[in-house]
Amino acid sequence: MSKQVKQWDRFEIEVENERHYRDAYRDVALTVTVTKPNGELQDFWGFYDGGTTWRFRYMPDQLGTWSYRAAFSDGSVRVSGEFECTESAIPGVIGAHGANPAWFGYRGGGATLLRSFHVGDRYFAANWPDSERAKFLDWAGTQGYDTLSIASFLLNRNSEGRGAGWQTPALWPLNPAEFRRLETMLDELARRRFVVFPFAGFFGRTSDFPLARGDQELFIRYVLARLGPYWNLLFNVAGPEPLLRPDDFKCIMMWDDLERLGRMIKTLDPFDHAITVHNRTGDDLFRDEDWIDFGTIQGPKTTDQVKLGERHALNHHRAKPMYSQETLWSGNKLHPDYSDDDVRKNAYVMLMSAAAINFSDNGPPAGEGKGLSSDGFSGTLALDDRNQDRHDIVRRAWDFFETTSYWELTPRSDLVSHGWCLADEGKRYLVYLTESKPVDVLV
Repeated sequence: MSKQVKQWDRFEIEVENERHYRDAYRDVALTVTVTKPNGELQDFWGFYDGGTTWRFRYMPDQLGTWSYRAAFSDGSVRVSGEFECTESAIPGVIGAHGANPAWFGYRGGGATLLRSFHVGDRYFAANWPDSERAKFLDWAGTQGYDTLSIASFLLNRNSEGRGAGWQTPALWPLNPAEFRRLETMLDELARRRFVVFPFAGFFGRTSDFPLARGDQELFIRYVLARLGPYWNLLFNVAGPEPLLRPDDFKCIMMWDDLERLGRMIKTLDPFDHAITVHNRTGDDLFRDEDWIDFGTIQGPKTTDQVKLGERHALNHHRAKPMYSQETLWSGNKLHPDYSDDDVRKNAYVMLMSAAAINFSDNGPPAGEGKGLSSDGFSGTLALDDRNQDRHDIVRRAWDFFETTSYWELTPRSDLVSHGWCLADEGKRYLVYLTESKPVDVLV
């Protein structure tokens, strides 16, 4: 009887190769051809996992019988087999919602708001106790969060006040043991149904990413072989803000580099993970690029809801979802002093703009002083440090939107005299006003 694997879960085989290689990452490749239940062929590759062990992973998206043929490029070992893909509760890879691509949705068909919370650099750190990580996840799940923006993920942001001091997995130069440590925690996130947005991307600011082009492709291929079969990952080429401070990216993450690497990731990834670039404050410079699947904007950081709505409208590609990343970060020193009303109103305006909110809690519980992306509760993840009222305000906005069949509507503020409107024109209109006064709706 063939092995059974749940749809959107991971199929994996282990392949032993006793032949000695000077450089197992470069001297040989484990190439694999997969045959899908519908007869379509898909080429992929395995990865070296230390010693004499290679592995091959795949994420099946079709129910039925799959088969595979795997061989080393030097002809040393060949294996083949099959497995059965069965139904599961996993929603599928996240990307644009099929029926209305202005919103996020899962490949399995459902739409999602992405209830995102930004955490700093400690999440994957070995020197942050597993017990504390579990407490945070328990709270985040109960709070309704389903997405975590995690700073030091693929690479450590080794700078003071960010990733310095946190023993996050050191994935480059390639180290299978470090990847396995990361995967243990990523498995738990997948089990709890959390999506991960890598804040610093494949090539992060002040991190130890590969510099040579050949090494960059090797890193991308290895990451895709190991982590590509995870359904719960969004992809980010580089961040944060590679075009804002080129020196922090060693001046090799300029526009042409980002486009080259983004297209490479997009072309090599057989699972079609949604990909973006983390933009600096202002417009989404990558909005119309054909290899970008969703926009990531930062800002405007404002308590002026009209300005907030206008910038979202100008930057939202109608055929791509939008991730509003560093736009509602309570207690952040680069943001204004949000009142509770500001947090509530901004959250509604962002949702009325069909934007996925990434919330952050960077201020101390007492409300005095401000922090950056790895400060406050978003930095410590200690539950006593959270500003619970702010989390509850944003949650109530999300909870309301879940009652509206929002995925059937698109932003149409041109149909109202003021305020914001989501509409299925001629059928349904949802209007939000920040003040109580009459509004004209063009129906």
